[in-house]
Amino acid sequence: MVSEAKSRSLAGARRRAQVRPSNAIPPTGDKYCAKTESVDSDEPAPSSSGFFDTAVPRFDLENTFPAILKPISFLRKVPENQDLDALRALAPVFCSCLDAILYSMSHLPEGVRSSPKYHLAHRGVNFSREMFVAHTNQLSTVDASQRHDAIDMAMQYLDMTMSSLKAFIQVAAYEVAQSKPLPEPPAQDEPDHSTEEPDAEDTTPSSSGEELPSIDSHSPDFEAPSEPIESGDPPNLQQKPRKGKLSALLNMSIRRKAKKHGPEADPAGPESSASSTLVNTERSDLTCSYVHVSKNIRHSLARFPDCVEGAGLDNVPHPEDSTELRVNSKGLVELASLKALVRYLTSKASDNDPEITDVFFLCFRYFSNPLETLNTLLARYDEKMPDDLSPVHARKESMYIKMRIAKVLYFWVDLHWRAEDDAAVFGRLTQFAFSRLARDLPREASSKLVNALHDRSCNVDNSRGLRVQRTIELAECRLRSEFLRCTWEPREKKSMLKGDFSKVKLQHFNSPGGHSMLALQVTLFFWEKYSAFAPEDAVRYLMERKGDDSMPTTEVARKVASFISFEKALHRWVMDCIASASSVEARTELMELLLEWASKCHELRNYSGSCLISLACDRPTVLPFVTTQKISPRHEQMKSTLSQFYTQGNNHLKAYKQALQSCSCAALPGMMLFMGEVARGCGSGPYSEHPAVPGSRLINLNRYRPITWAVRAMERCHVPFKIERVDYICDWLEHALSDYLGGTEMEWEQRIYDKCRKL
Repeated sequence: MVSEAKSRSLAGARRRAQVRPSNAIPPTGDKYCAKTESVDSDEPAPSSSGFFDTAVPRFDLENTFPAILKPISFLRKVPENQDLDALRALAPVFCSCLDAILYSMSHLPEGVRSSPKYHLAHRGVNFSREMFVAHTNQLSTVDASQRHDAIDMAMQYLDMTMSSLKAFIQVAAYEVAQSKPLPEPPAQDEPDHSTEEPDAEDTTPSSSGEELPSIDSHSPDFEAPSEPIESGDPPNLQQKPRKGKLSALLNMSIRRKAKKHGPEADPAGPESSASSTLVNTERSDLTCSYVHVSKNIRHSLARFPDCVEGAGLDNVPHPEDSTELRVNSKGLVELASLKALVRYLTSKASDNDPEITDVFFLCFRYFSNPLETLNTLLARYDEKMPDDLSPVHARKESMYIKMRIAKVLYFWVDLHWRAEDDAAVFGRLTQFAFSRLARDLPREASSKLVNALHDRSCNVDNSRGLRVQRTIELAECRLRSEFLRCTWEPREKKSMLKGDFSKVKLQHFNSPGGHSMLALQVTLFFWEKYSAFAPEDAVRYLMERKGDDSMPTTEVARKVASFISFEKALHRWVMDCIASASSVEARTELMELLLEWASKCHELRNYSGSCLISLACDRPTVLPFVTTQKISPRHEQMKSTLSQFYTQGNNHLKAYKQALQSCSCAALPGMMLFMGEVARGCGSGPYSEHPAVPGSRLINLNRYRPITWAVRAMERCHVPFKIERVDYICDWLEHALSDYLGGTEMEWEQRIYDKCRKL
């Protein structure tokens, strides 16, 4: 009887298992969701039969460690207020909260804490915390001029710390789940064959945040490509579960704020400034906003390498600095010998001059030559330390200098190499890297220069450094992949396709779609000519040319001169169209069309075309004949806005320069701006004497700062525009402008003035 009852009991259990409702089956998807709670969820996980149920803490900072959330929210407000006192006060509070979290995690089972993944993630949190603490402890010595950089770097370290903390929590949850036995599968169920690991949240940035001109979203004739970008994932997998506040806080980059602080952000901040080796400039941090690649260089030279233990010494003054180096009241170097400049560049004192690295790399061939520069750098490498330093401090300071010299040489070869000028020092530089650097410095540091030299010798086709390419790569990370295009078509399209432009007039484009078409195609037309030459070559040509009538003798000079000629042609064409109007009404209509065109170009960041078109409407030659015309108030506002931006009372084009300096995407500058900057720099001589040393001959660095600014601004504008080309429109533009390429300014002024008087 007992055995029969037992058999009936087992059969009943099997039938109950077969009719078990579907909601009793643990959900699939994340195979660990049935064993422990999610890091990003406030809901507790289903209980299981694990051995460590009573010892496993809840992985929920909002409920278990809420104290850390408030300091983070306060720290995120520091960049807005630029409050160093608040940063210094909040840093210990944040670190105490972080220590409490780490202490609590230390009570996890030994099997969890002994795993390699857990150990590595834990070390990552400690490393990030130490970086943050070390930086905030130095804030007491930061002056007002360095406040922005110091706060920005602190935010980067804080961002790195929170990211590593998130990764640590995820690893801990994963290891705890791995240590618990899986629940038995329900009867009659198919086994789950999913082998997907629980991935971290997708941190790939969306390109939808890129600011685009308003015309591509509001104009009915201006649209993106018709075929949408498809994702390889099924639609149901693209939907992400709702996250808690902690997840949103951890994923939101602490440095990304609606209020930007200009170009001072450093995309490689924590990695570059704290790296124990040379900066890996090939790093492409997609989560950071665009910044010029030279900032990475400056920060890497300014910080001490971590492979040398202990804190670095303050700047060690050199006896010759009093006669070979002159610094102004703002901390910027004005005069220096080459030897003193190299010494300043590779010392801690260069922190006060954020532009000095670019000035050196971009201009040293103007006041020196590669062989002399290399000799000076190697002499600095072998420089003896002052006698008053202890042996320990002398060895440490010597190692710092050697590391900085290795960095300078690496950036020279990797980013700023010019084979036509520097080939003579390649052999000696290679010998030095293998014989000296490999022996004196850690392998991870010396191998940087060795690998750069190897790449330079193998890549014969590319004889230039990768400075411009790296700048473009950093900027393109945030650009949309879609091409901007306009579907509007002129009524003379058929004849234009055949190359017949005799019936095409500018007035035919006087519609919203026509304005957009003109703006897009003139932007692409001029950018194709602008991108044909390198910024350094263009600035060199501007420095060496002798007036507007000088004939270019090199290929680069011809390309730069061609771009300048087409800019002048566009300006003359616009003035000639105004002068050629058949009536006052036609001239008024044309003025409004031109202002619409210029505004659309300005929205596309085509500063060259926008400036040339808008200033042509205020040209003294045509101004007396258009001031009496009554354009609409809206177009009057357009005219005033553009004039204020490009002239601003001749205040050195301040707004124009700031737009180029803070630009984080494709832009097209006018060569007129760079011609003025180069002329301003060349207005002073290349050498000057030290006030305290009559007859001395020091490098005048004030001459090369405007030149450096021009090169850097031109580099930023080499990011390509993503615009769909309409060939027949570009052909018509080239045909229309070709009639205005020749002649002098005086001839065209008189010709246009005579036409204006006829009406």
